[in-house]
Amino acid sequence: MMNKKGFVFIETIVVIVVLISSLLYLYSTFVTLSNNEKRRITYDDIANLYQTYSMKKYLVSQRLDRIASHLDSTNSSSNVNFIIPFGCGNTDIFDHYKKEGSFCEIMSQELHVSSFYLTYYDLSVLKNCDNFNSGLCSTLYNVSPELGNYLKTLGGEGADGYRLIIEYAKNEQGNSCHDEEHCIHYFSSIKVGEDL
Repeated sequence: MMNKKGFVFIETIVVIVVLISSLLYLYSTFVTLSNNEKRRITYDDIANLYQTYSMKKYLVSQRLDRIASHLDSTNSSSNVNFIIPFGCGNTDIFDHYKKEGSFCEIMSQELHVSSFYLTYYDLSVLKNCDNFNSGLCSTLYNVSPELGNYLKTLGGEGADGYRLIIEYAKNEQGNSCHDEEHCIHYFSSIKVGEDL
């Protein structure tokens, strides 16, 4: 009789171990799927890509090449900078700010644009950055954590040209975001280069 109780105890332990390992596997799979879905929604969503393409066409017509030359001149010095933020008030792009800059601001408000960034298309060097304080990875130290995470997902190894990144800020209903606590940041990028 004693042996039977010992066998039931060992059998119970084995069943508990199997259940716990199954639950751990399900939990890790759920977390991975959840993170992938969040990334899919907030990074390069098709609606945001279309809006980014429209903004790119507009900005290229307004001399986006001046920002690109500023990016190149910054990197030719000892200060390495992979990304340049700019906005509708940037007089490097808009020669006639009163007319074109205000149109850009209206367009940005309608599309819920939070920020514009211009960077090189090849960002593969940033994928494996863990130490943000040194070398080329210091670019990630100077941007928001959301943008830094997005930059680490981009590749483009060996490709020439530039990348226009637009950050959109919307609330859960898809309207303009006035409270940073309830803002969702969406990112979208498109290649710029042949048309500069």
